[in-house]
Amino acid sequence: MKQVDRYMLRQYLKSFLFIMLTFICVFLLVDLVQKIAQFLDNGMRFFAVVQYYWLMIPWMLHWCFPVSALLAVVFFFGQTNKFNELTAMKAAGFSLYRLSAPFLLFGLLLSLFSFFFEDRVVVPSQQAVTEFMENNMRMTGSSSEQRIHRQVYFQLPDHHVFTIRQYNIKTSRGRYAGLHRIVNGRIVERRDAMNVHWLEEENKWMLLQVQHRIFEGETEIFSKQDTVVLALDVSPRELRQKSVRPEEMPFRQLRGFIERSRQLGMETARWETNLYFRTAMNFACFIVILIGIPLVSFQRGARGFGAGIAAALILLFSFYVLLTFGKVLGIAGELPPFWAVWIPNFFFILIGSFMFLSIKK
Repeated sequence: MKQVDRYMLRQYLKSFLFIMLTFICVFLLVDLVQKIAQFLDNGMRFFAVVQYYWLMIPWMLHWCFPVSALLAVVFFFGQTNKFNELTAMKAAGFSLYRLSAPFLLFGLLLSLFSFFFEDRVVVPSQQAVTEFMENNMRMTGSSSEQRIHRQVYFQLPDHHVFTIRQYNIKTSRGRYAGLHRIVNGRIVERRDAMNVHWLEEENKWMLLQVQHRIFEGETEIFSKQDTVVLALDVSPRELRQKSVRPEEMPFRQLRGFIERSRQLGMETARWETNLYFRTAMNFACFIVILIGIPLVSFQRGARGFGAGIAAALILLFSFYVLLTFGKVLGIAGELPPFWAVWIPNFFFILIGSFMFLSIKK
């Protein structure tokens, strides 16, 4: 790495870290203002509040990576444009493509780091945040959401798997339950019910509108039953531990859950979309740098870089909107999960590449 590369990256990293620290402080203050009433209502002490925000910092850092990377590029190239440093570097024989290479490499490495940071740090910290809120913030509005558990599955003895697509803890009722017996990776028997109730006094599950299938080789024995009452080695008390939330599962665990869900015949579009969304979202660090460099380079040196900041933030906002919209389409099954969240990435890569090739070297 040449001295000029080290100089540029050092100046860039100073802006990157300063912007990230600024955003973290803003996030903390805004969130504190929003939640201070909840903290007081729940009687939380000062050190408990500090613990909560300590657990939230990894999530905040992760969301700050793309916007900090983008604004740092805008500030750095805006400054070099304004004080003619960029012109001097070009006069010394450095093309803008060559000067941009360290930043594009940094964006690619930051995208990879962002993915592993989310998987190894953010996901465990969010699990800790959820546990913290359940233990210390029982009076918050989120408690009503925690009563609804989705895509729950239990591994039971004798090769049985019990699944519930949606279950309400408060009413003890659920929708779309299944009891599957799997031997050597094959489903040999399954019961699928439209509704399921927990019978508290009997400690049993009641399945309603049941379709019962038994598979013997190439033969299928099919029957229907209005009501089936089963004594299973599981109760709603285990739902809190077994409820699956994709944002709180590591990448490999989520991928394994998707494979098991497919074997059980469960709908997996929602989980596949969340899986691919993680890779697409983390790749944003590279994309914003690819777009940010030509965006600032188009400006005149004497005009500063305020317009570049505004344009960069608009593009970043547009990117997030398209990515979120694609996620919704993927969950709804309108598009294949991978393409639903990666099409915005490919679209902005094309835009960034075109802008990059259009600038004067």
